[in-house]
Amino acid sequence: MNKLLIPILLACCSILSQAQTPFSEYNIIDINNINEAILVHGDMGWIPATGESSCQFPAGSGKNINFTNAIWLSGYDAGNNLHIAAQTYRQNGNDYWPGGLDSTDTLTYVNSLRWAKIWKVNKSTIDSFILTTVHTASTTPTSILTWPGKGNMNAIGHGIIPIAVTTDMAPFVDLNGNGIYEPLLGEYPDIKGDQALWQVFSDNGSNHTETHGRPLKVEIHLMTYGYHRGTLIDNVIYYEYSIINKSTNNYHNFRMGFWDDMDLGYYNDDYIGFDSTWRMGITYNGNSDDGGTAGHPLNSYGRLIPIVGVTAISLPGDVPGSPVPLGTFDYYRNDSSNLGNPQVDTQYNNLLHGYDRMHEHFTFDYLGPGIPTTGTGSGPLTNYVFTGNPATPGSWSECGAGNTPGDRRFLMTTGDFNLNAGATQKIVMALVTTNPDTLGGCPNTDFRKLEFVADTAWHYFHNSATGIANEVKATTLKVHPNPAHSQLTIEYPGNLTGNETISIYNSIGQLMNIPFNTISQKTTADISVMPNGVYVVLFQNGQTSESKLFIKN
Repeated sequence: MNKLLIPILLACCSILSQAQTPFSEYNIIDINNINEAILVHGDMGWIPATGESSCQFPAGSGKNINFTNAIWLSGYDAGNNLHIAAQTYRQNGNDYWPGGLDSTDTLTYVNSLRWAKIWKVNKSTIDSFILTTVHTASTTPTSILTWPGKGNMNAIGHGIIPIAVTTDMAPFVDLNGNGIYEPLLGEYPDIKGDQALWQVFSDNGSNHTETHGRPLKVEIHLMTYGYHRGTLIDNVIYYEYSIINKSTNNYHNFRMGFWDDMDLGYYNDDYIGFDSTWRMGITYNGNSDDGGTAGHPLNSYGRLIPIVGVTAISLPGDVPGSPVPLGTFDYYRNDSSNLGNPQVDTQYNNLLHGYDRMHEHFTFDYLGPGIPTTGTGSGPLTNYVFTGNPATPGSWSECGAGNTPGDRRFLMTTGDFNLNAGATQKIVMALVTTNPDTLGGCPNTDFRKLEFVADTAWHYFHNSATGIANEVKATTLKVHPNPAHSQLTIEYPGNLTGNETISIYNSIGQLMNIPFNTISQKTTADISVMPNGVYVVLFQNGQTSESKLFIKN
């Protein structure tokens, strides 16, 4: 062999090896009670360099409600060939890479490195910027100046690398309507929430080694955002995905799945469940003492445990007031059984459609209830597993079945839809959690506490304006005095229809049985017998609801 070829081959090998290495860059959403790491490959909730969870709740506690989650996608082209993309722990490889697709629907490793960044901006920064009349490069906040809006000459990617933003990327307020982001002319990021993180990733990058299937050639824009309002919305993180089909294929039976390995404190004593009303996958503790069986590791919650869920806020096919049901809610175990880890594209796709990895459909086990460890169950076929609230005797829950708690992961999916070439589909999910209390684990778990937080997340999304300038900052419900001692007054606008209800819940979601007196648009409540603490007033009127916190002292 010509020795001059040796360094060339070594260099090629080095580049090839480098191209297989995922990026470790991440950013933290930290505006409210949940601090979560968001990673450039589209996964989130963990730190790749250490392999540790990074989804702290309460923020600063060192305890985590999640380990990692990501989206799975699959669809069929006109020839009924399967195309698929997924992400898990990066052990098998990566299907997603940071960056958008070029004119040939590909993403090079070099360009992926440029886009290996999460852009982060606070609403308060934008509000201050709007009030400033003169904008220069030195006076404009970096988060606004370098935002990757189309055409921004100041956009900065990974490290300090300038990036050329030639297509529609991060959203912005276009004051002059020319389609170009110009922060020095007073334009600014168009975000939701009080803090937002934005990123782009695609499934036709350096490799496609998680599923080993045909790439879809989709580009995914993700805005992760949250609010800080001193209410239950502070226990919510939103994930808004825009899935853009950059291929020439018209996909049918397209499906999106949200995969989650939600380690709640100590990872090996969890249960999962499903709430169909709120389209929500749930993780709760398998006993009343998180980590107690392992000597209480540092990340365990002990006897004060939250309940955590992911709720599907907006899905394809939703119409106002009539959300479509989830496609499936299923799970798999961390082993090599039929219910174990998927290894090839068809096995990932099976899980996306309500089967185990070997294409055995999940069934409702009326005999148990619960799914046996030897198979997917008995009885009629079901698209959803563990559909009961543990607080309801005889319902189908892991708690009621007496399953052995352990390391759980679940997958919740949309129904099938079409994604044609050039089309964009938006899907919004939200991470929600209750506050830690002594009723967070089996046998005392009650999903109604988490439903209340999910309702708050749905209300904020569907009833708040999407624009920065017009976002609703306060509800119209008035509760006073606050703090209150013996009597609470609740006021609400508009004419009553007779369908209104008012309820008061304590901090662990228990309904308070107290008398109310209503005259016109004002209700008084005798709270003298209630223990001191933090409570929530819930006002419901038909399809709408509002809530307010108050303190009883």
